[in-house]
Amino acid sequence: MSHDRDPAALAIDASEWFHDPGLREHVSVRHWRRLQARSELAVGAALAMCARAGVRATWFVTGDLARRSPGLLRELVAAGHEVALAALPMADRDRTTSAWLQDIAAIEGATGVALRGLRSPWPLPAKAWWSEWLASVGFVYDATPIAGWPTERVQELRGERQAALRTFAAWQLDRDQPRLVGLPRQAFAAHYDQMAHGERVLAQWLASGVGGTLLQQLGGARSPAPVRASAAAATRQLPSAKMPRLAIVVPLKNEESGIESLACELDAVTAHLADLVACEFVLVDDGSSDRTWALLRQHFAQRANATLVQHDQNRGVAAAIASGLHATDAELVASIDGDLSYDPMELRAMVALAASADVVTASPYHRLGGVKNVPGWRLLLSRTLSAAYRVLLGSPVRTWTSCFRVYRRAFVVDLPLTNPGFLGTAELLVRVLRRGGRVAEHPCVLEARLFGVSKMRVLRTILGHVRLLWLVAWRRVR
Repeated sequence: MSHDRDPAALAIDASEWFHDPGLREHVSVRHWRRLQARSELAVGAALAMCARAGVRATWFVTGDLARRSPGLLRELVAAGHEVALAALPMADRDRTTSAWLQDIAAIEGATGVALRGLRSPWPLPAKAWWSEWLASVGFVYDATPIAGWPTERVQELRGERQAALRTFAAWQLDRDQPRLVGLPRQAFAAHYDQMAHGERVLAQWLASGVGGTLLQQLGGARSPAPVRASAAAATRQLPSAKMPRLAIVVPLKNEESGIESLACELDAVTAHLADLVACEFVLVDDGSSDRTWALLRQHFAQRANATLVQHDQNRGVAAAIASGLHATDAELVASIDGDLSYDPMELRAMVALAASADVVTASPYHRLGGVKNVPGWRLLLSRTLSAAYRVLLGSPVRTWTSCFRVYRRAFVVDLPLTNPGFLGTAELLVRVLRRGGRVAEHPCVLEARLFGVSKMRVLRTILGHVRLLWLVAWRRVR
């Protein structure tokens, strides 16, 4: 079949699958550090298709890809492709430009060729603030899409020339990427359906004559990498012998799909808190019937700061936390959900609050807290139960069922708990308050899990809370 030649340049977005703009509202940035990076596979597949078609393109790559696979970037350049920066704006300008400078240095160091273009996969409502900054560091164009534009067009940062382009996300060729749970049905279908048609779409574009680099269309040429100001490397303060210890207890039951990402997250937490506390971990397998224990041993058994505990049968999340408390002698102990439904980086603020409290609990129902992708029935249940405990105990605490907490171990380690499961988290808070303990709340965002399935038995949990509330009302729980 013959086609009229498509005059557009071909841009291939080589950012990660979880950078899909369709997931932006549903997968928080904080999850990226624990999701599997797979861009090498997708880039390799797209590169092979371009080679067979004899087409050159502009590839927007991340700094992370350059650091992991510098040889792949050199392969792109050697094949005559243009390499440009795939970048995502952060919370503020200083952090954004600092991160971009580090990424630029990584990509140019891998390729030996100056970067002249940038693209963010997230559409913008208007002209970006960074245009002037990009021009000041030698960039020629910004290919970030503008929301509402019918087609993608690129204009020079300084000049009148424009270039039309077609942009293909390489991750659409990766059909084996992880399946996330907890996404709205429409968002899930929109993302994963693209992989069913990705190869056909790119093949049709290549056959239509689309191709060429953006820099060529704008009249630019490749040049040796310039010396650009790079952000100073962040220095990590190593924990000293006198630094306070924080034992982080992680109860787990049938979480094999999330163990690898949990290991990545705990490494990130250790680095994030390195100037504040020395982190150690107690990972409790609460009677799993899948490969959770084997994977825990694989990822943590050789770590000096990790202790593994195994229950021979399922005892419940509160019992698992109790086992963790008894497996360490650290003065401060945190418990976090195995599904990472709260951001463990919030421990930094929670540890600070523990200086004047016996228990610090994460609180999505705090006025500064929030929820994301959580089913309405679960919110109604949790809010109703928390309100009932608050009224019965005359306490200002708004969240009673969270497992994400920091404890002063000496105050809670010997508290008797009659409810070993999810109820035990509320019971523990009741007993702390009834014994004169101090409870502080830290606003957090509660999110639906990304891997695996919830272990909560809804009807059993509701009936258990009703019974516990009755006992609280009659002061049977002290």
